[in-house]
Amino acid sequence: MGRFWMSVLTAWLLAVAAPAAASLGSEVDVDMRYSAGATMMNRMLAEDDFWSDAHKWEFDDAKHWYDRIMLKPVDHGYVPMISGEGSQDLPHDVVADIVFSKMNRLPLYMSGAKAVHNLGGGYDERIGAPYQDSFFFLDLTLFYVTYSQRMYRKHDEETGQTFLWFEKLTPDFVDAETWKKYQAATQKVSEGVDKRWAFGSILEIDQIYGMFIVGKGRKRESRVTFVSKLAFGDDAGFIAKAGSQMKSVLKAGLKSGFVASVNIANFEHEKRSKKK
Repeated sequence: MGRFWMSVLTAWLLAVAAPAAASLGSEVDVDMRYSAGATMMNRMLAEDDFWSDAHKWEFDDAKHWYDRIMLKPVDHGYVPMISGEGSQDLPHDVVADIVFSKMNRLPLYMSGAKAVHNLGGGYDERIGAPYQDSFFFLDLTLFYVTYSQRMYRKHDEETGQTFLWFEKLTPDFVDAETWKKYQAATQKVSEGVDKRWAFGSILEIDQIYGMFIVGKGRKRESRVTFVSKLAFGDDAGFIAKAGSQMKSVLKAGLKSGFVASVNIANFEHEKRSKKK
């Protein structure tokens, strides 16, 4: 079961993760088209007692590259969070850029990520932030999962933090012509995936939202907080819905994804350093 659900959350861990405070200490408001997701993320940012009832695990970051995992109980499961500082000093702008635009590198480091494709980007006038649209095709062993998402980016000069929040991408986010192009791209990517069996079920995640926060580290130069919430629809079946909210499964997925994320960040940092 651990390997089965490992890939669900790890598709999003594309940066080293960061420490959790009582709150995440910011007056920055994030907006989403999915209002419930925006409410949850803003509570996380503003409320000092948001994590007070969470299940918490502490780790030796010298051995694991992360120092804390927390699972906050909510209706129908948990809001998971992982924290740490990775394996080396990484500049703030490098980490933020990896989270925002380098998700398509994930399949190089994680077998469960069959394909991650950047669909397009621009500036979202309604949200008031730059955005990156992406498509994910994941192998969860018993079946495959697909979804598209939009990530937004905002930097707060006062705190020095970069906020990168995301939600599920739906047709009303773009004009009809752009959505048509997105659909053609996702179909092409899906058809090109090397599947383990020809008739395996392909499920779409019903809802997903979350946030990365890139800030200053305590021991290293950069740290990132990663928090997310996902859900399958009623047609996904009991295993998908129940398994995605098991504590042991969520912890395993966070740990596995963190290792892949650090490797991506280290590779990108070394590549950029060579160009200087």
